[in-house]
Amino acid sequence: MVEALKGDVMEFKALWIAAHNMRSQRGRPPDSETRLMVQDAQKLDPLPEQEELYRPVDEAKAEGHSGAVWSVAFHPDGRILASGGGDGTVRLWDAVTGQPWREPLLGHAGAVVAVAFHPDGDLVASGGSDKTVRLWTIDGLQPVGEPLHGHAGTVWSVAFHPNGHILASGGIDGTVRLWDTSTGRPLRGPLTDLDGAGWALAFNLDGHLLANGGDDGMVRLWNTTSGQPVSEPLAGHSGAVVTVAFHPDGHILASGGDDETVRLWDPVSGRATADPFVGHIGPVRSVAFHPGADLVASAGDDGLVRLWHLDSGEQAGRPLDGHTGPVRAIAFHPHGHLLATAGADRKVRLWRSTQPPDHQVLYRRIDNLHARLRGSNPWRRSLSTSPDEPGGWG
Repeated sequence: MVEALKGDVMEFKALWIAAHNMRSQRGRPPDSETRLMVQDAQKLDPLPEQEELYRPVDEAKAEGHSGAVWSVAFHPDGRILASGGGDGTVRLWDAVTGQPWREPLLGHAGAVVAVAFHPDGDLVASGGSDKTVRLWTIDGLQPVGEPLHGHAGTVWSVAFHPNGHILASGGIDGTVRLWDTSTGRPLRGPLTDLDGAGWALAFNLDGHLLANGGDDGMVRLWNTTSGQPVSEPLAGHSGAVVTVAFHPDGHILASGGDDETVRLWDPVSGRATADPFVGHIGPVRSVAFHPGADLVASAGDDGLVRLWHLDSGEQAGRPLDGHTGPVRAIAFHPHGHLLATAGADRKVRLWRSTQPPDHQVLYRRIDNLHARLRGSNPWRRSLSTSPDEPGGWG
């Protein structure tokens, strides 16, 4: 029925509620199927009195792309937002005003599907339908060397290693490739132990793990030193996995995909940490963790951005519904007070938090990072450090 309404979720809900009201007026209680559908529709669109965690920054609506916007990423210091669009451009925006920050980056011969900032903030990487990966300087807005060739199809994802020396790219050709950012040369042969596209990529905090989602519904974890899988694939999705993200602490991995669910995983045990988060109608296109609160955000083809509590799996606040089409990408500002979203309506939108920061969460995160630096993190010690053991770090 949703398909018949061209994906209009609100109309879908309205029809079911209208049917419920008509039956009530005739003195006949709704049957169990209709009752469940009305309840589900109400869950998918929370009541107006539900808390609003993020509100649109109306004056900061970035307009400039002439095609769908496929990806967004904040600069490490939060002052710039990058976006990649179907018009073949990488655009840079002032993260406060939403106004263009200098000229767009031109060079791709097709849609720019993925963008990512170098950890130092000096470079931005882009990948697109022209099968290439490109590096650009932020200061001069110039390309760095020649485009990186190797993929045989659209490059769907790019991600920098935390040390900045490695860039990972994933393509529709079913490969994940690692590049030396100083030379532009591949570090080794492609990682190909997957069925279908390398849709999504994410490094963990220390860069020892690279997560990858593919067409077969699996999430794979790679040892970035040896280029070998560190465990059996994480199985649970019933469709392509098109987005992955590590929690800032590194102890949880989130994934989303065509089966309309968001799933959380323990990257050490390879097991799900909770039941799937269900609420989107249509594929989940992007997931992102809040940097200072126990929240994960997800964006989908239903045109909504949803926020979820990590502990309960319940939706947090009202969904963000400012886009007029599928939402393709989301990204949190490094401080968490802003959220950027982008979609098929050619818009990049900024949302501002209505909540004060949870300082206790921030303090716990700082303590965790200090423990990692001291080498005393129990999660890190639980992993094998021998390159000869199965699943070792190398």
